[in-house]
Amino acid sequence: MAEHSKRSIEQYYAVFPEHDRLSSATGQLEFERTKIIVQRFLSTPPAIVADIGGGTGPYSFWLASLGYETHLIEPSIRLVEICRKQMQSNASQAKPQTVKLGDACSLWFEDASCDAVLMFGPLYHLTERDDRICALRESHRVLKPGGHVFAATINRVASFIDALRHGSLNDTSFQSIVEADIETRQHRNPTDNILYFTDAYFHRRAEIRSEMEDAGFAVVAQLPVEGLGDFGARF
Repeated sequence: MAEHSKRSIEQYYAVFPEHDRLSSATGQLEFERTKIIVQRFLSTPPAIVADIGGGTGPYSFWLASLGYETHLIEPSIRLVEICRKQMQSNASQAKPQTVKLGDACSLWFEDASCDAVLMFGPLYHLTERDDRICALRESHRVLKPGGHVFAATINRVASFIDALRHGSLNDTSFQSIVEADIETRQHRNPTDNILYFTDAYFHRRAEIRSEMEDAGFAVVAQLPVEGLGDFGARF
């Protein structure tokens, strides 16, 4: 990952309230829809799930409550600290077995040791294709035969749809961001407005399948999670 991108993403998650995002009015649809999709394909517990780029752990805690052994790997120091504090605040709560700082391209799991892998962040925060393929191949390495990886991406028109929802096309700086997203799929936020997100890559639909297959996966399903808002896909 380019050093500029790394710094920008770290700075974003150092201040953005990510721990509240999926419980917000706009985040609940993403969370509930994703849970439905995951349960459609995930084997019954007990099973081992690696939550790569899992933030503060909403999916790890949820799956742990269902009887899965979950392990969260997250590059943001702040988000890991929030997750650990949540674990300590309620000793009786089902929780991830491990929570570690880590990199999607270098996982600590042994080969073929996980029944499923969640990647609900790496594929859009890794802005270079080689880095995304590296992360996908690493997930493929740790996945057991017959296991599934669930990966989220963002569609290249997501900023445009978001601008329609919030009326931000009146902001010329956001207009430039939208135009670049559609043309290059490389999302950058040169402003101080945290609502304009951070460095990311926004996919075309065909690219998603290509990257998954180049990393050794057979795509089982390519599904929309949200409509007019933040577009995504799960596999």
